[in-house]
Amino acid sequence: MNALCLSLAGGVLATTYFLRPVRWVRVDGFWDSIHWTIRSWLWDYPVTQDYGVWYAGDPNDRELWENERRRLLRMWCFLRLFFASRGYHLYVPKDSADIFSDLVPTTTRSNGKYSFPFAPCLYKTDKEAEYSFYSPLVWPARDKLGRDVMIKAISGSNPTKELRALLLLHSDTLRDDPRNHTIPVLEFIEFNTQVFAVMPRWTRVIYGDFVTIGELVRYGQAFFEATAFLHEHSIAHGDIDRQNLVMDVMVSKPEGLFSPGFAGVRGPERKYAFIDFETAILPAPLSDGNSPNAPAPEFARASKSDVDRLASTLEVHLRCIEDVLPDLGTLLDSMKRCEDPHQPTAAAALSRYEKICSFLSMNDMEREVKAIWWANGQLRYRASSPVYVSDC
Repeated sequence: MNALCLSLAGGVLATTYFLRPVRWVRVDGFWDSIHWTIRSWLWDYPVTQDYGVWYAGDPNDRELWENERRRLLRMWCFLRLFFASRGYHLYVPKDSADIFSDLVPTTTRSNGKYSFPFAPCLYKTDKEAEYSFYSPLVWPARDKLGRDVMIKAISGSNPTKELRALLLLHSDTLRDDPRNHTIPVLEFIEFNTQVFAVMPRWTRVIYGDFVTIGELVRYGQAFFEATAFLHEHSIAHGDIDRQNLVMDVMVSKPEGLFSPGFAGVRGPERKYAFIDFETAILPAPLSDGNSPNAPAPEFARASKSDVDRLASTLEVHLRCIEDVLPDLGTLLDSMKRCEDPHQPTAAAALSRYEKICSFLSMNDMEREVKAIWWANGQLRYRASSPVYVSDC
């Protein structure tokens, strides 16, 4: 009887292995790897070593895209226990049956004082902290102290441009340079050769209102400086756009594109940063006999594109003070001429920007801005008084 049971058990195991072979899942520590190998086997290996597993499919093929979205939601659900063991509690879908559901926190937000790089939170309730699941690579979470973070899948076993860019920008030689306006990475976490970057949760720059000239000048200064810094080190961002510009504060999303959002969040203490280096151009590899910091062959065109995109991204706000700084419009126009050999470099554009703004007095900097948006040669003006966070 015992022999029959052993024979049946062996047959079941052999059949099971044949249908779903066991694949080793590598995490920190042998016993953790055993645990996650078993758990992955039970879940049919939702997170493989291939970085392509994060691809969401073509939205034009609606049925396939929705199926891929379900699969990606399941991947993040699978990883909840893993990140909890590292001190990060992932948000969860508000409605688990809805693949378009917003994500909500599962733990209490810290009410203590935040210190950099964590962003001060100006939310009144956790309702305002809800997050729209639009990019499969990024997921919100809270650490064990109740501080909000973002976790992004940035690489598989073959290092991606984003992983290499973030490692370089957080290296000892570059990390503490005040011109380095890159989103801080709290730590890199690896699961089965997939690399995740944990970053503080900051807010998109367009979520706050620009009330004074000084607020706009400091905002422009940060990103002119950030781009010049990247180019000085032979790095091109490759995707400068409003969605990739953030500031170190957590504030509610405006109701619409032309809604100015909350005021009072752009004081001199505000810090700005670039995110998303997925399409970055990096220095040429040293292994090819290049000197340190040597630009890659594609850097020249990519850096010109960065300057063009920087002007197009910033001008929707900076042109609101063109009546005070008329030369600012001339500078922005010159930056958008990608094919012009006289297009200024990022460093030259920064120098000209600083010179243009140097004539502003303290009183000028405190003057209120009447326009809130520029598009297609037209200014959109403020329809009502600014709404300050403290007034809500």
